[in-house]
Amino acid sequence: MRQEQRDQPTGTNSTGGDADDLARRVREEHPGARDLDRIDAAHTAHGGVRHRIWLDEATGVLLVLEPAGAELRRMPLRSASCARVLHDLTSPVLARLASPADSYRARPEVDRDLGALVQLFRVQLARMRTEHTDPAGLVRAVHAQVGRAGDARQAARRAAFLGWYLAGAYGDDGAGHDRAEQDLGCGIAPGAGFAARTIMGWSWFRQRIRGQVQLPRLASVPSERRRRGGKHWYYEFRTIGRSLTERQMLELRAKLPGADVTADSLVLDEWSDPTAHPVSGAEDEIFSRHFDAGLRFSQEGSRTLWLRLPAALAHRTAPYTGGRGVRTAVLGDDVVLNLHRQEADGEGSYLDHDPRPWLAELLPLRDDLAGGDVRAAAVSWRAANESLAFSGVPERPPMPDGLDEDELTPQLHALVRLLEEAP
Repeated sequence: MRQEQRDQPTGTNSTGGDADDLARRVREEHPGARDLDRIDAAHTAHGGVRHRIWLDEATGVLLVLEPAGAELRRMPLRSASCARVLHDLTSPVLARLASPADSYRARPEVDRDLGALVQLFRVQLARMRTEHTDPAGLVRAVHAQVGRAGDARQAARRAAFLGWYLAGAYGDDGAGHDRAEQDLGCGIAPGAGFAARTIMGWSWFRQRIRGQVQLPRLASVPSERRRRGGKHWYYEFRTIGRSLTERQMLELRAKLPGADVTADSLVLDEWSDPTAHPVSGAEDEIFSRHFDAGLRFSQEGSRTLWLRLPAALAHRTAPYTGGRGVRTAVLGDDVVLNLHRQEADGEGSYLDHDPRPWLAELLPLRDDLAGGDVRAAAVSWRAANESLAFSGVPERPPMPDGLDEDELTPQLHALVRLLEEAP
């Protein structure tokens, strides 16, 4: 019976109707269905044809609204028709991810396709769960898939799928790794540390892909003679919804004669010795007195994002201030959130990186945080405290939902690039 369901497209039902009406009916009839919007976006960006796809794991079906908008198809997850649709929609994505240096101009394009990959993982997991209801059996099945891979890239992707599954099922922390080892230790895991290595493999998979696509670069870098003994420093501060007073602008121009000061911003982009830098040691004070959002970058890799928020939100971000990377300071009715990456040994690794586009991409985080979305603080804690470069990681705070690749907003992806990614 299972073989017939896989190979026969007769398990697909279709009904006609207006596209908006059909999409509305999907939401009404399948309230738990996940909209696979990242697969749709990735396919549309390069194929020019838009689909609407939903995964309803509870009923075991994939729902597909055809591009013409006249047909809604219900496909059993284990059907051949479901497999064909997934193949058609994701083959271009997998091909691009297989050669990222040739396929992508910017990392946001990689973010989009990694989100599509995760949504493909979600469907594959739902398909496999129709046959393997226990975690150990599922892991054995994925191991068998890895062994049957046609090439090294497919094997790496299938191994990444297993790491993604374990991270979601058990958590990407020490306690989660231990639980996974206990559950899967019945002859499945080849040696101690299997869960941790497998989960880390998903992180490495993403890093390898992203690392092949360059961040924005400076058009030119000053000659060695002009920058001898100095480093590239970049500061950008902005007000939001208000303007600096004339007195404030005069004060800032006097303090920072090399800065470009306007009614709503300050930009200082220069090469100098750190000890002679006019902002060195005064960044927090300058921001706190005048601005609502700010960015600091140094060529060895350290960087900071400042955001001014209502003080009432301090308790929401407090759980993430117990380790590295996240600080808060209450100033009257405001709280200043400081998200930081320290990379003092990067030396010239970021010499030609262009930080000028970064702050604009990050600004929507301020409204997100003000609305109660604390994922930015969680991303920052994770970036600073779960790196292999550190030992003695503090206790992991509760992580909010929505931290997977297909759940992050563009501004959260920008924060990941700022705080987690190396060139």
